[in-house]
Amino acid sequence: MTTTQIVGTSGGPVEVHYSAGEKPPVLLFGGGHTTAATPIGEHLYTQLGHGVLRFSRPGYGGTDVGPLTAAEFTTLVVETCRLLGVQRSAAVVGVSFGGLQAIHTAISTTELAPRLILHSCAPSALPYPDTWLERVAAPLVFGPAIEKTTWAAIRRIVARDVGLKMMMKSLTRLRADQWWPQMSETDRIAARALFTAMESGHGFLNDLGQANGRLSAYRAHTQRQVAVPTLVTASRSDGGVSFQHAENFVDTIPHAHLHETTTPTHLYWIGEAQADIIGAIRTFLA
Repeated sequence: MTTTQIVGTSGGPVEVHYSAGEKPPVLLFGGGHTTAATPIGEHLYTQLGHGVLRFSRPGYGGTDVGPLTAAEFTTLVVETCRLLGVQRSAAVVGVSFGGLQAIHTAISTTELAPRLILHSCAPSALPYPDTWLERVAAPLVFGPAIEKTTWAAIRRIVARDVGLKMMMKSLTRLRADQWWPQMSETDRIAARALFTAMESGHGFLNDLGQANGRLSAYRAHTQRQVAVPTLVTASRSDGGVSFQHAENFVDTIPHAHLHETTTPTHLYWIGEAQADIIGAIRTFLA
């Protein structure tokens, strides 16, 4: 497992993983159920020579700052970067639920976030999860009282190919015969590494509280405040996040460009399509 460190901030401990590179780092915020130790495609940036500073958002991993919203946590993001000596970055990157934090960071500090990248992100101004059933079931399955049991069961399930295939079926809109045969052994190892390192803590409920329909107008207003160039990557085959979120980001963020990918699942960094995404990132950051 990736070794993380705890940074003592004025608001409490913030957990990060920092790997330096030849080029300025990106600030990377993972999605729901992930910490700074969870592999979420950071290699797409390290392959381009960039360092990566990954954060555990409020309620995840060793970050213990209370149930701060993305807007409130931004102050501690900036403070953490200062304490680590990170004065500038190449971009701020959001993955899935981490998009909220990336957006607020981009608004608050263009010095640390001269560009914004959103990979398979939600919520946009639209509520998330995408269906009523998911919105009702998610707090029950991944709430703090039961999440450790849930993830222990998932780790046992994905240990075998049949279980891994079952778990990933919820992350794609394609039939299994359209994507599973293309999953190489390396891809399967990467997917298992993700599920094995996931946890929900108190962070997932905190995420859900910021993603409901009552805050749609607020999120739309926030997205319109982004002033930096923005790259949005998304796939119509993504079963974890509706493509409508990507369209909404592009409609509301002033300088946003949508790069549609052919990734078969929500895990955009796994599979043959990652080469195309690396190319899009390289062009955008250049």
